[in-house]
Amino acid sequence: MEDATRPERLRVGVVGLGRLWESRHKPSLARLHDRFRVTAVHDQVARRAEIEAAQLGCAASEGLAALIARPDVDVVYLTAPQWFGLHAAFLACDAGKPIYCALPLSADPRELERLATRVEQSGVPFMPEFARRCYPATIRLRELLGTTLGRPRLVVGQSRILGFDRYAQPGPTAQLAPAPLAVDPGSYLLDWCSFIFGACPTTVSAFGSQVLPGRARSADDRDFDSFAARVPDGGTAQVSYSLYHRAEWGDAGRFLPPSGIQVFAERGVAWLEMPDHIQWWDAEGPHEERLPVEPTVGDVLNDQFHRLVQGLPSQAPTIRDALEAARLVAAMERGRAGEG
Repeated sequence: MEDATRPERLRVGVVGLGRLWESRHKPSLARLHDRFRVTAVHDQVARRAEIEAAQLGCAASEGLAALIARPDVDVVYLTAPQWFGLHAAFLACDAGKPIYCALPLSADPRELERLATRVEQSGVPFMPEFARRCYPATIRLRELLGTTLGRPRLVVGQSRILGFDRYAQPGPTAQLAPAPLAVDPGSYLLDWCSFIFGACPTTVSAFGSQVLPGRARSADDRDFDSFAARVPDGGTAQVSYSLYHRAEWGDAGRFLPPSGIQVFAERGVAWLEMPDHIQWWDAEGPHEERLPVEPTVGDVLNDQFHRLVQGLPSQAPTIRDALEAARLVAAMERGRAGEG
């Protein structure tokens, strides 16, 4: 571990220049310029990296290994899927450089198991991105569960997803990558439920279907999916998520019930519309808050990572959290195969 030798202002090497970088992390790191400085970028599309480097005044690295080996790179940010998968994370472990990983990690549990072993052997800080943990509505819900509402007993949620679009704003209705629904958003919603219950589910089952088979990319490509999960103390979650096909359904979302999550607790009930709206009922009656979005989700995530790297108290999730979510997704898929 090199925490004691790492500078207060971390020099960042960025791998993958997708929309998540452009909309969340690039502006956030600019705001947090006293703690971060981007020194090099790499992308599988070399021209994209060249353009970004010119805008940032940093280096465009043609090679992945060359970027990670640079002496002016203290930490590595993985912000968009690339053709080489998690190879950059393994190289960063070998170089002893902390990793911020915004990639969907549940698609290949075996590869993630290998990476978790390497991370723990190397001792480098590794933070997966679970942005829903940092939404203002989530933070407020956790405060209420710890005070007036008591322990959560039942989570019921539904979410309409617009599908992957490189130009879409990151958020609760957009996929981070072109992945099966069980991976994105399914794995993130499983992690969110674990975060709210304070425990990982011990049992999980899934149900999905092809609502519009003509839009499916393969025989097992679902545009509706859901899971039911139970945690050790008996708390239960039932969450569904589906693609919204705008070409066929137009703007019907304007009058359909909004995406949201109901949380039934020991002493009250809450309703969340992510990322910043919460209503709840307790012994004093109904309440409603539209929460401020400052600091931004990106700022909260990057602050947690900075604290993690510096060895300070941090609420950053770990690779074990990512591994638990991936194992739950794998258990869902095994259950589906057994049904067949």
